[in-house]
Amino acid sequence: MIILTSLELGETFSSPSNNDRPERHISASQRARRDEELRRKERVGEVAPGKTSAIPGAKDFELNVKRTELDWVAEASGTERILKELHSKGMESLRLLRLDEANEAFNQLYQIKPNSYCWQAGIVKFYLQDYHGAAECFAKNANYYESRFGQIATEERIWRDACEVKLMNLSKRKYKSIKPPLAQLDEEDLLAPKETRKVLRITSELFKASIENDLTSLTLARAKLRSICGDYDNDEKKSKVIDRKMWKLNSWYFLGLHYDVIGETEASKDCMKMALRQCISGNGDDIIQILPMLHMSRRDWFDDEEFESDDGFENENDFSEWYDASMSPEDMKNNIEEKLVSMKLTQLQEALRFRGLSSKGSKSVLKDRLRSAFFEEEGLQS
Repeated sequence: MIILTSLELGETFSSPSNNDRPERHISASQRARRDEELRRKERVGEVAPGKTSAIPGAKDFELNVKRTELDWVAEASGTERILKELHSKGMESLRLLRLDEANEAFNQLYQIKPNSYCWQAGIVKFYLQDYHGAAECFAKNANYYESRFGQIATEERIWRDACEVKLMNLSKRKYKSIKPPLAQLDEEDLLAPKETRKVLRITSELFKASIENDLTSLTLARAKLRSICGDYDNDEKKSKVIDRKMWKLNSWYFLGLHYDVIGETEASKDCMKMALRQCISGNGDDIIQILPMLHMSRRDWFDDEEFESDDGFENENDFSEWYDASMSPEDMKNNIEEKLVSMKLTQLQEALRFRGLSSKGSKSVLKDRLRSAFFEEEGLQS
């Protein structure tokens, strides 16, 4: 009988080293790591990051947006080119505040392709006071976007809700319900990714609370937006702070939009005035950059407050071209009336200050005051 010592027994049954370990003892992760290392060694000298592709025989395309657009246009069908031209025409008209032209272009686009995704067409209809048409456009685009991409169409939902709140406010004044009923949105997918843009998420909560008449949620959402906006001030220079993420711009605008649709005009004016100060000079690429100007121009709010800076008139001689001594009193009056109509608010104020008169009041009040001053200077009777 052969008796093995413990030392000999340990040597006989000792486990092999990592280098000598048989293939069957390698785990899946170790095998994958080993194969990856082998592949890397084989591809040394063949791969240049950013220049070659991981797919054998393939190559990367150059990241050139303009070139890609030109390639797309070259390969696009006739209908696709027409749709692109109509969309571009509509967007350009919208940026120039030509809403009738934009509406016509977008309507033609939808006639050719009814399921087109163009939610900006709803903004045009909203400011043309076609709230039912705007709500239908926003709802259709929201449902299309969410069904195709699986994400919440927050902006489209906000605007659709804004249409409903606006019509609710108008109906309240006229003591009747909204007719016909507005286009409805599909139920939100609870499994869809949540909105990550903070301002839009809060704005969505604000308009939903308005529809549901949830005063607690409404007050909370409004307070959140107001805290993002910062302080309101009348110093335009202090407001020129870089807002790279456009949080303040979006907050001021949507807060002003909410005040507008619920009928609080003065609060809406203040918010839109501050939103306009946040906009990039000369228009930016984002649609939000033109919305404050669009809102104020459609509501005709520029004449109500001293907002735009204007050089005015430097001295009294600037008014001498309005009339001369050879004119008859009646012609002189008519000429003065024509010039008063063309004057801006700041010009009226400057002219009154020059004469030592009060420059406070609405534009119509200032016109009457300046007219009386002109008539008195020339010895004309009112």
